Amino acid sequence: MKDKSNNLAQQFIDAYENGAFPFLHAVHMEPVEIGDGKGSLKIVLNDSHLRVGAIMHGGVASALLDTALGLAAATRAPKQHDVVTAQMNINFIKAARIGEELIGEGTILHSGRRTCVAEGRIHNQTGELIAAGSGTLLYVPMPSEDAEMLIALGERKEGGEA
Repeated sequence: MKDKSNNLAQQFIDAYENGAFPFLHAVHMEPVEIGDGKGSLKIVLNDSHLRVGAIMHGGVASALLDTALGLAAATRAPKQHDVVTAQMNINFIKAARIGEELIGEGTILHSGRRTCVAEGRIHNQTGELIAAGSGTLLYVPMPSEDAEMLIALGERKEGGEA
C-alpha cells in the first residue's frame, strides 16, 4: 500500500479500508501493496477456506490470484475505468492448510488501451509456491456513480471519518 501514483489504485485501498468490497472482507483477504504494475493481497487460511481433506479449496486460491491480477491491472487502468477478468489460468502446485498465511502477487506483463495481460503467484509465509497463473483483464468504463462512490470512500478515510 505504498505507491499512490495511480489515483484509482489508492481509491481502491481507501475504499477497502472503509468497508467496501464485501467479498474481500467475507473471505478475509487484505490488500498488502499496490502500485506500478503490481498488486498483492494476503489471507490467513481458516476452516471456512477448506475443502474435504482439510486443504484449501481451489476457489480460494483462484479468488486470491484473480484479485491480485486485478489490483495490478488497476494501476494501469485509464481514468474512470474499472478492471474485469476476461480469462484466467491457474496451476495448483502445492496444497495449503489451515493457519497458513498466503500472499497473492500480480504483475502486469502488457497493458494496452483496452486490455491487460498479467501473471501471478501465490506463496505461503515460508516462500513455498502454492499456485501460479496468468490472466487477461479488460478495462471497462466505470459508471460515474461507481467512480463517485470510490472517491467518496477514499475521501472519508482522508477526512478521518470511518
